[in-house]
Parts: sequence; C-alpha cells; structure tokens
Amino acid sequence: MNATEQILAAPAATKLAKSVQAQVAVAFEHYGGMLAASANGFGLPAEAAARNLFDLVVGTLYLIENQHLVDDFIEFGQLTFYHLMRDVGELPQYQQSRARDLARYDAEVGRLEGKFKGKNVWHGRQVRQIATDVGMGALYATAYKPASAIIHGSSYPILNRNDGPEWVIAFERQRWDRYVKGSPVYGYLMLRVFYAEVFRLFQIADTTHLGEMDEVCARFSK
Repeated sequence: MNATEQILAAPAATKLAKSVQAQVAVAFEHYGGMLAASANGFGLPAEAAARNLFDLVVGTLYLIENQHLVDDFIEFGQLTFYHLMRDVGELPQYQQSRARDLARYDAEVGRLEGKFKGKNVWHGRQVRQIATDVGMGALYATAYKPASAIIHGSSYPILNRNDGPEWVIAFERQRWDRYVKGSPVYGYLMLRVFYAEVFRLFQIADTTHLGEMDEVCARFSK
C-alpha cells in the first residue's frame, strides 16, 4: 500500500522512530500473509495472523504513547536472542564458539533476565489492558479472543451445536468461511488505526494515501 511506503520512506533518526518504522514493515508482512491465506480459501490461518497483527498493533501503539519504554521494547528482543543462543541445540563444531559468546555476554544476560523476570512480554501487561489503553478494547472483546483460541489449538474451531442442542465434535470448514473475507477486513481496519498514529509520529504532512484508506474503510462499513 502507498501509505506503507510513505512510512518506510520517512527519516528515522531515533530508536523509537526506527523501531516503529520496522514494526510497520512487520505489520505489513502479517497483513500480506492474511491476504495470501484468504485468497486461497484458508480462513483460520488468516484469522490467526490477524491475532498476531493485533498484538503488534496494540503493542506498538502503546509504545508510541509510552516512549520512555523504548529501551524495554528493544532489550526484551535482545534477551530473546540470548536465550536462543543458549537453548537452541547447535552442531558440535559451533558449541565452543556459542559458549564463548554467551560467556562474553553473561553479565548482560543476567541483567536482562533480572529486569524482565516474571514477564513474558516487554511491557509486562495483559493484552486486554493495553488494547483498552490505546482505544482498541472493543476489538479485543469481539475478535481477539476467538482468534487466540484458533492460534493456540483449542477445541473452539471443532465444536458445533446440533438441533438437540448437543455439542458435536467435527471440523466443518464452511463454518469458518466468514474468516476468508472477514480477516482481511479486520486487519485493514487495524492498520488504518495504526497508520494514523504513525503518520502523526513521523509528522507526515501528505495524508492523501491515509485518506484513501479511510475511503476503503467506509466501503467496508456499508
């Protein structure tokens, strides 16, 4: 989309700007995956990707509103890299160099582990909380929970009620056809909210393409 290209072309001199700009690129990657899944008739993967996109959008909006947390955002990712170095099984010829690298960064790993102890995300809050904080609480209530059930492999997608009414266990693909069309719409609406804040952050004066997104969203609402 043209709006995405505008953001990615904007000057980014600070850690916050670079982080947000990169998050936009990742968000667009998620949305592209949603479109690809939907175009091939796979609604559940598209909805699962929408859930990932929601996490990214609300988290980055929260970062924009709490810019003092940019170091936490970056350092949590660094800790993930260190844990991968430690936990992923390497080929024998690389084990010595991996151990040397970890020893070199041992103090840094310890500091980050202490900083993020008990946290499974960089901000240490529930998604529901930050979604509410950034004005996306309604989307969380209506879309995030079922998408989470899909992505975590719960029984939600394979349950249905018969006329009994009794629970029936079966995968009925036609029940989830709504996600084929609905997920890309859901994702597009999220991107529009996200991009509006990013345009403000980067002080992008030409909002023509943002206005084009508004027109698409208006068509979706009809």
